[in-house]
Amino acid sequence: MQRYSDEIIEEVRQTNDIVDIISQYVHLKRSGRNFFGLCPFHNEKSPSFSVSPDRQIFHCFGCGVGGNVFTFLTKIEGISFIEAVQTLAERSNIQLPTLNSSGDEAKELLKSKVYKVNEYAANYYHKNLYKPESKIAQEYVKKRKLTSETLESFKIGFSGKFDELYKELKNQGFEEKEILESGLVNKNDKGQYIDRYRNRLMFPICDVRGKVIAFGGRVLDDSKPKYINSPENVVYSKGRHLFRIKCCQKRGYQANTYCRRIYGCNISSSKRNYKCSSTTWNSINTRTRLVT
Repeated sequence: MQRYSDEIIEEVRQTNDIVDIISQYVHLKRSGRNFFGLCPFHNEKSPSFSVSPDRQIFHCFGCGVGGNVFTFLTKIEGISFIEAVQTLAERSNIQLPTLNSSGDEAKELLKSKVYKVNEYAANYYHKNLYKPESKIAQEYVKKRKLTSETLESFKIGFSGKFDELYKELKNQGFEEKEILESGLVNKNDKGQYIDRYRNRLMFPICDVRGKVIAFGGRVLDDSKPKYINSPENVVYSKGRHLFRIKCCQKRGYQANTYCRRIYGCNISSSKRNYKCSSTTWNSINTRTRLVT
């Protein structure tokens, strides 16, 4: 298993203050030498989550979880240690050496291609929302009173019919491997490539770096199922990634936990007092945790 040198890891750790990182997820208040807030890893009413700027560690006296800045990011984002190092290195503009394992290189190459597929698809869906044939979606967002700013901020879009996205991705030079891995297209028993999302209002899901990792699609008629989410893949872990976390970070909003339904409710709360909300993407029948 390939890893970065201890020197590189320590450099990344030292250039990312743990209070700054955790403050993007938890509302912290100073008390003495440490900062305290509500633990993001379990439900509590009184703050028992402590962050030490001197020792650069965190600890929850309620559930016992603790560690350094890498530990926190792996747990809150559901990513690997290597990905946490890469994320924080990118934040600090530190150039990391290339890992030499052929298996790691192949996986990283596939991930980079899936990111590109997702980014292109998000822009494609968003532009599609404004086309004349997307009238049903236009009427829906108008009914929900979603402004142009909201539509642009969330990159809300509209998916087409049958295999429109697949054909567009192929025209752009993407190959079947990364297209299928993204979960945006399925291949049936007859060998046909069919778009997973058809005639649905589309919501890109971004990670902490702002990369599009998955999608959610909401039907606009009486079709079932009402919601479809991306399957887990090389860049996306269902139930662990936060929708809208990048927006929250960029605008400096803090995190409080509350429960609200996904998609339209998430965005509607953004338009009202909650401003930015985030949600983990569990199935419709499971608990959904949302963070403002």
